Amino acid sequence: MNIKSIAGSGVEMSESSKLQTSIHAFLSDLIDYAGLFPPANLSLETSIKNYKKFQVCKDSFMLGRFIIPISQLNQLIPYVSMFSNERPLIISALGSRSNNKIECLNSLHTDLEIVRSFRNEYERNVKIDICEIPLPPHIPDRALLQTITKATDKSRLKAFCEATIPLDRDWESKILETLDIIAAHNNESDLLLGFKLRTGGVTAKAFPTSQQIATVLVGCRDRDIPVKFTAGLHHPIRMYREEVNTRMHGFLNVFTAGMLAHIKKLDIVSTVKILDDEKSKNFKFTDKGLQWHDLTVPTSEIIRLREKLLCSYGSCSFDEPREDLRALGIYSIEEEWR
Repeated sequence: MNIKSIAGSGVEMSESSKLQTSIHAFLSDLIDYAGLFPPANLSLETSIKNYKKFQVCKDSFMLGRFIIPISQLNQLIPYVSMFSNERPLIISALGSRSNNKIECLNSLHTDLEIVRSFRNEYERNVKIDICEIPLPPHIPDRALLQTITKATDKSRLKAFCEATIPLDRDWESKILETLDIIAAHNNESDLLLGFKLRTGGVTAKAFPTSQQIATVLVGCRDRDIPVKFTAGLHHPIRMYREEVNTRMHGFLNVFTAGMLAHIKKLDIVSTVKILDDEKSKNFKFTDKGLQWHDLTVPTSEIIRLREKLLCSYGSCSFDEPREDLRALGIYSIEEEWR
């Protein structure tokens, strides 16, 4: 299957790409801001003002989309004038959760009507191009995926589907079957579906194991499925955190593991080793690319993979990831490139 772009992250192959360092290629448009969600749980006013502030800070190149539930879109109306055609509010719209196929389709219809109406009214100031859709908590059928892609495409949205399957002993088999169905759909359709993986939460039980994340990374690699992530990736490197009483996955670990799984054809065991690495010194950005031990992702591959397959991650904080990168000596504000 020919890989088609779904996320449109903005990290595009061009003449200007040659000026990018490996770390900027890696970090560009990486963090979708989800200040409305736990554990931040900020008000809409605070969250949207934060996003506006982040758009003009010196690290703005790291900023992706503003994540908001579709049910709250119309609450944005008082703040639309803060944005413009030149610097729009870029949104990834989060669909409603459902328990079964009928609920999912009904919610989808209602949600997309809200998106179309809002966008038609405020399209000069707001860009909504991604829709994140929680699937019912069981393996989807092809008909559901076909309906989702046709409906979202009609609304000029690219869709990422989140499997809400419980993290129990049957999770792996159900996830792989879900990925098989998504891949079969993508192979037979011009309309591409991506996959959204939840990588944490506010309690220990919400965090998938490294084995489970590796299963998705390798599974999406083998099936050419674009993937984005959400929750739990506040910090670059995997570490134990008392607030959740467990080890939180690092976004540097996850994206490095995904990239190396792609270009080095790593198996799950090797991918887990990268996900479990808690030593920041083992991750190095050089003039050639991103290096983990003796394995390197060339900068050109970082750009390609970020654009096509390893798209972004949602975080309720835009500050924590940047502060940690600086504290670890991985990135400094003096490395401005624009």
